Amino acid sequence: MSITELHLHVPSEQKERIVRVFRPTDVDDARPLPVIYMHDGQNVFSGETASFGTGWEVHRALHRIGLDAMVVAIDSPDDPLDRYDEYAPWSDGALVMRTAYPSQRKSVGGKGGAYAKWLIEDLKPLIDARYATFPDDTTMIGSSMGGVISLYTLFTYPDKVQRVAALSTAGWANFASLLRLIEDSPPLSRFHRCYMDVGTKEVSGPMNENDYLHTNEIISKAVAKKVSQFEYRIVPEAIHHETAWAERMPDVLRYLFAKSPSYD
Repeated sequence: MSITELHLHVPSEQKERIVRVFRPTDVDDARPLPVIYMHDGQNVFSGETASFGTGWEVHRALHRIGLDAMVVAIDSPDDPLDRYDEYAPWSDGALVMRTAYPSQRKSVGGKGGAYAKWLIEDLKPLIDARYATFPDDTTMIGSSMGGVISLYTLFTYPDKVQRVAALSTAGWANFASLLRLIEDSPPLSRFHRCYMDVGTKEVSGPMNENDYLHTNEIISKAVAKKVSQFEYRIVPEAIHHETAWAERMPDVLRYLFAKSPSYD
């Protein structure tokens, strides 16, 4: 596996952030490939850099299903509240997050819009200029809060993102605002594809299984009305962890890239 590290500034902080770029070494550099953008980049590949010692091993999933694609993985902030700020497009009262992460903040979130704008308007053009890509074949994948920002980006920039997978979405975060964005959006084109899932044993911080199942069910129904190529799965016994997402990744990629002209 060959990964190039870029050190770039994101809007939410002054220090540089690592962006990990994977391109299959057995593919000619001049051959255009679709690009998959992923959040929590330190968890995307090897467990050596992962926050909890286990990575998604996305490069192995790509090899397993025979999909040639680039992966651009943006590291998330180390602090959980900073991560929430970056992936939550709207500001929240700190009640829920204070229960999980004691803080003196009166609100959290609200920086997701700037992060998504940076990804679409700065990072994506940089990648498209530096590598052989299909600029109109862009995918975004995230889990938990990464699912929130992925859905937000799909409905905010539908002309820039064609495929999204939101795994174990933290649907309780920014719930009303995200739902309203989806419901107020026009139907997406027949070329868009979206995948969502949630496990029956999802727990994170103060949020329990019912919080995840209930909010994902409502959000998925809203998405289904806007995206014709949409799949929602409830995964029995699945927990809120990288091991669960890594296990599902081959099937997620198969769905997202089914009948794709970019690699058929």
